[in-house]
Amino acid sequence: MFTTINNVILQLTDPVLSWLLDLPSDVALIVVGVGTGALLTFARLLTTDQDLLKRCDQDKRRLGQLIREAKGNQEKEAVRRFRATKGTIAMLTLRAEGRPLLLAILPIALLGTWCFQRLEFHAPAAGQPVALYAYFPVSAAGGLAHVVPQDDVTAEDGWVQEILPVTDPAEGPPHAIATWHLQAAARAAPYTLQIRYRRGTYRKNLLVGQRTYAPAVEFYTASTGGADEQITCAETRLEPVKLFGVVPGVPSLLLAPWLVAYFLIAVPSVSLIKRAFRIY
Repeated sequence: MFTTINNVILQLTDPVLSWLLDLPSDVALIVVGVGTGALLTFARLLTTDQDLLKRCDQDKRRLGQLIREAKGNQEKEAVRRFRATKGTIAMLTLRAEGRPLLLAILPIALLGTWCFQRLEFHAPAAGQPVALYAYFPVSAAGGLAHVVPQDDVTAEDGWVQEILPVTDPAEGPPHAIATWHLQAAARAAPYTLQIRYRRGTYRKNLLVGQRTYAPAVEFYTASTGGADEQITCAETRLEPVKLFGVVPGVPSLLLAPWLVAYFLIAVPSVSLIKRAFRIY
């Protein structure tokens, strides 16, 4: 169900947004971030009483001046009265903040879904090494798994790999993993990598030499590989997109580097656009 919805969203958004993939990743992130700020800001023109908000802004500025003057004159009662009035105005303007978000939430959700699928990683180039990881329960350690050879794909360390245990707490709960380092020629259609373990076959797509990439992680259900299901998921380790090559992610909050950059651009762009176009 989720995959179907995701594919429908990509079919809707790719014709509109795929031109961003022709830009350097830094520029694409900036465009997406500023575009989000513009959506949130210009939605205010359609959903709020700009004249009222302008007058509220002017009143708050004036009240700020009066509060400073009253403090200088040690007029405590006047300070309290002005602050109460300012608080009332703030509550009035706060009620207007939800309407622009409601109008913009659908296009932002579509944009975010597209970015998760198109801007999280750099698409692998022809001949670029790509690490393929297959994850197993820890009981599978010591066994062997292999990737089925196919034309135009090479395995640097061989097609057959030992399944190794992983017990470092920093890597999550104990599990086992098999790793291949692959290189492939460019082609329009994705390669279907076949990982074989016991009697099960697990498929993982790899797209090489294109503007986009196949999903990095593929999860498997109990029926995916047959009766001896053991592989829980497979992952192709792609290079994450980082703004200017330096902005990191926040793994503890499950924030990828592109998403951190997105917030760093989108949030301040709202204030900048509001000032530039005098939107309240």
